Amino acid sequence: MISRVLPVPRRLDLVVLGCAMGLASVGVLFIASTTGGGRLQGLATRQAIWIAVGLLGAVAAVVFDYRRLLKVSFALYVASLLPLLYLLVFGHRIANVRSWIRFGGFQFQPAELAKITTALLVAYLFENEDDARLRLSTFVKLGVIVGVPFVLVFAQPDLGLALTFLPLLIVGFFFGRLPAKGWIGIAIAVAVLAGAAWLFLKDYQKHRIETFLNPDSDVLKSGYQVRQSKIAVGSGGFSGKGFRAGTQSQLRFLPVQHTDFILAVIGEEWGFLGIILVLGLFAALVLRCLTLARVARDRGGVFLILALAGMLFFSVTINASMMIGLLPTTGIPLPLVSYGGSSAATTFLAIGLILGVDYRRFANA
Repeated sequence: MISRVLPVPRRLDLVVLGCAMGLASVGVLFIASTTGGGRLQGLATRQAIWIAVGLLGAVAAVVFDYRRLLKVSFALYVASLLPLLYLLVFGHRIANVRSWIRFGGFQFQPAELAKITTALLVAYLFENEDDARLRLSTFVKLGVIVGVPFVLVFAQPDLGLALTFLPLLIVGFFFGRLPAKGWIGIAIAVAVLAGAAWLFLKDYQKHRIETFLNPDSDVLKSGYQVRQSKIAVGSGGFSGKGFRAGTQSQLRFLPVQHTDFILAVIGEEWGFLGIILVLGLFAALVLRCLTLARVARDRGGVFLILALAGMLFFSVTINASMMIGLLPTTGIPLPLVSYGGSSAATTFLAIGLILGVDYRRFANA
C-alpha cells in the first residue's frame, strides 16, 4: 500500500536530481566564498535553508500527481497573479524594482512562483488540444496566458525577470507547429514592440543597453560590472586562482558577485575547468529533461517538462552571455547557483514537477 502512495527511489531520475543537487552545492560553496564577513555573512546558510524548502516542494511535486495540478492550474495561475498586483500598488522598491514581499528576515519574489503556475496552465491548454497543429485561437490564448504575468512583472519594473516568461511562448509555438508566416509575423511584432518598449524603460535600463552596444562608453558606471566580470574570468585561466583566492571577488571589485555574476567568481577561482563543470551540469540536466519529455505518457506532461526545461536553459544562456558581455546586463540570476532563495526554491519545485511527470510513467504499470 505504501509503495502506491510514495515514489520508489529507484524510479526517480537520478541524473536530473543529481545535477540539480550538484549545482545547488556549488552555489552554496561560492556564495560562502563571496560573502564571508561583513553584512553579507550568513547568506550561504540562508541559501541552504531555501534549498531545503525547495527540496520539500520537490518531494511534494513528485508525490502529488501532476495531472491533478493541471486540472486546477487556472486557479493556481490566478492566485499567483494576485501578489504581482499587490506589489504594483503596495510594494516597496528594492534595487529600483518592486519585486519582493518580505516575511520577517526573509523576502520572496512572487514572479518566480508565477512562472511555475503559468507553465502548468499552458501545459493544461496543450493537453486539451487534440490536433497536432494548434488553431489560431489556441495561440491567442497562449499569448494571453503568458502575456499577463509578463506585463505585471515588466511594470515592477523588472525587465530581466519578465523576459524569463518568454520561453513558454517559444516552446509553445514550436510545440504547436506554428507555420513559417506566423514566425515572420512574430519577428515583425517583436521589432515593433522593442522600439516602443524603449520609451517605457527606466534610465538605468537604457544605460545597460547603451553600454552593451558601446562597452567603453561608461566603464566606471553602467559598464563597470561587465568590465570587472571579464577581468575576473580572464584572470582565472585554465584552473583558476584557488578557492577564496580571487582578487576581483575577495577584494569586492566585482559587484553583485554572489547573485548575477557568480559564474565570473567561479571562473576566477576555479578557472575554465570550473566553468565547464557548471555548464556541463546544466547541459546534462537540460538534455536529460528532453529525454524525459520524449517518453512522457501524455501531452500535458510533455509540454510541462519542455516548458520548465526551456525556462532553465534560457536563464543559464542569458546569465552566461551577460557575464562576458555578449548580452546586456539584465539581472537574470544563474539558476540554483546564484544567491536567491525564491529562485532556488521554485527551481527545485520545477525539478520536482519534471521528476513527477517521469515517475507517473510507472504509476499503476
